[in-house]
Amino acid sequence: MCFACKKCKKVFRKDMSNYEEEDEFCPNCDNHYVLVAKTPAMGLAIEGDDPRLEKDFRKKQIEKMTEQDFMADRMG
Repeated sequence: MCFACKKCKKVFRKDMSNYEEEDEFCPNCDNHYVLVAKTPAMGLAIEGDDPRLEKDFRKKQIEKMTEQDFMADRMG
């Protein structure tokens, strides 16, 4: 396989049939180019809106409006 080192910007090949721990480093600058994979952690949580954070001023405006105001907007 072909690899490219981000640190020294050089390209090199590695044989993946006998890949070992010492092959995780760039042969030119000894940069450790293999990163450990992060696996997502399982968690239990409740999704929903927090009413303390919700500030919708439209609700107050709609409550103040009457049915005639709605019809006046539609008719022009």
